[in-house]
Amino acid sequence: TTQVLEITGGSDLSEKFDVHALNQTKIQPGTIVCIDPANPGELRVSDRPYDPTVAGVISGAGGVKPGMLMGQRGTQADGQYPVALTGRVYCWVDAIHGSVKPGDLITTSNTPGHGMKATPARAHGAVIGKAMTPLAEGKGLVLVLVSLH
Repeated sequence: TTQVLEITGGSDLSEKFDVHALNQTKIQPGTIVCIDPANPGELRVSDRPYDPTVAGVISGAGGVKPGMLMGQRGTQADGQYPVALTGRVYCWVDAIHGSVKPGDLITTSNTPGHGMKATPARAHGAVIGKAMTPLAEGKGLVLVLVSLH
């Protein structure tokens, strides 16, 4: 029991998952991942736009680590990668479909493991969170406030 618990080593709440990559895609911090229907309880690297199975972002990119890491060793609730389910985390974004500015919704893109700016009309159920930093063009890390919806 405590009145205040301050965690100063990171800024997201993560759980450990096993993650599968497609076509030799590198799994690295900042990669967006989705529920893997072929492997119950596990995730896969995202690879299609507006994927409603989006689940989180592999934590640790940009030097920002998990603040709290949950899991249960020896059970289905364990894995190799810390996946941010809420909080602030850097994720890979591809701005080919439009520049990203703070406040934009981020969804999955067809670039494996990357997000993109979402069109609100199409985003329902496929949003990983909101951008907190901009990306004018190309591919790069964007700070995202993870909030699945």
